[in-house]
Amino acid sequence: MLTFKQFTGINNILPEHRLKGNDLLAATDVDIGLDGEIVRRGGYARMADECHKNLWQGRGFLLATHRGALLATHPDGTRTTLHPAIGHSRIWYCNLPDGRTTYTNGLIQGVTDGRTGADRAVPTPEHSGAADDTFGQLHPGQYRYCIAFVRLADRLEGAPTHPVPVQISSGGLRLDGLPDLAGHGVNVYLSSLDGEGVFLAGHTTGRSFEFTGPNESLVLSCRTVGAVPFPVGTVTAFWRGRVLTAQGDTLWASRPMAPHLSDWRDFKPVGSRITAVCPVHDGIYVGTDEGLFFLGGDTWDKLALQRTGFGAVVLGSGIEVPGHRIALGDGVGAGQAMLCIAGGEVVAGFAGGQTVSLTANRYRTEAREVWAAFRELPGIGPQYMALPV
Repeated sequence: MLTFKQFTGINNILPEHRLKGNDLLAATDVDIGLDGEIVRRGGYARMADECHKNLWQGRGFLLATHRGALLATHPDGTRTTLHPAIGHSRIWYCNLPDGRTTYTNGLIQGVTDGRTGADRAVPTPEHSGAADDTFGQLHPGQYRYCIAFVRLADRLEGAPTHPVPVQISSGGLRLDGLPDLAGHGVNVYLSSLDGEGVFLAGHTTGRSFEFTGPNESLVLSCRTVGAVPFPVGTVTAFWRGRVLTAQGDTLWASRPMAPHLSDWRDFKPVGSRITAVCPVHDGIYVGTDEGLFFLGGDTWDKLALQRTGFGAVVLGSGIEVPGHRIALGDGVGAGQAMLCIAGGEVVAGFAGGQTVSLTANRYRTEAREVWAAFRELPGIGPQYMALPV
C-alpha cells in the first residue's frame, strides 16, 4: 500500500523517473482530503437501469434525456416528459433566478419549471393579414399597424411584424386573414395619426379583427418593438438579468429579464467557435477554439474584449464556481469565478479578467469535449470534474 505524508498532486508532464515521492502519474477511484490525504472514493448507488444522458440539476428536479426524450425526475420519484423527441445530441442548460431552466441542443430550445415544457421564444408572425377600412371613430388619415403572437398559457408576447401603412377614411380598421398558431392569440397594434409609435388596439384568437374606437384609446405602447425571437444557440449562461447563448462564433444576449427576446444589435462576434460562456461579476469569460477571452464591463453595450493569453478552450469545460474555493496566489479568490480547460491546462478566472493556471507544468489534457461539474463533499477538497465525451 502506498502512503503519503503530503500528496502534491498528479504530474503527467515530467518523465516518470523524475517524479518526486509525493507525485502520481494518475489516480483512480480516490478522493483527496482537506489535508492532502488520499482516501478511497465513495461508492455509487444505481438510480435507474436504463441509459440516461445530459444530466442537469434544476431547482427541485433533475433533467436528463432518455430514448430521445427530455425528462424531469422529481424528489418523490415521479417523472415528467418535457419534450418527447428532442433527440440524442448534447443539451445545454441554464438555471434562471425564477426557478426555471432553459434547454437547447442547437436546433430545439425551451424552458421548463420541471412540470411543463414550453418553447423559449414566441415566433414572429409571417405576415400581418389584409387591412381594410370600416366605420369607426378614428380621425381620417395615414396610420400604421402591426401584430404580434401572444402565448395563451403564460401571456408571453413575441416580436411584432414590421409596421404596415394603412389609409383610414371611415374611422375604423378591419383585418382579415390573420395568421393562426396553435396555443397563441394575436395582439394588434395601431399607430396614432401620422405617428411613429404603435399602441395596443386589441387582442383576438380568430382570423379577423376590428378596431373602431377613438384615437384617445390608443395608449399602451408595444414593448416588443425592435426585438427578434431569442436565437437558438448552444452554450448558455445567465448574466445580469440576461440569458447568453453561443451561435457559432457569435455571443447573443437576451433582453433584460426577457429570455424569449433579443434586440437585433445585442450580439458580439469573437472570431471563432464559442466553446464556453462563464459570467463573473464584472464581465464574461468566453472560451473559443482560438483561446480564452474576457469581455469586461458592467453593461452589455460596454463590454470590451480582452485576451487572456491562454489557448483553445475545450468544449463544455467552462463552469461557474465560488471564488473562495479556488487558489489564487498564496490565498484564495473571492466572489464569482470560473474554471475551464484552456490550452490543455485547468485555468481559473476571476473578476477583472484575472486568470491563473492551476496545473501549469504539472498536468495537461488532450480532451476535445467534456462534461464539467464542480462539487464539494464533507472532508474532501473541492473537485473540478471533466468527463470526456
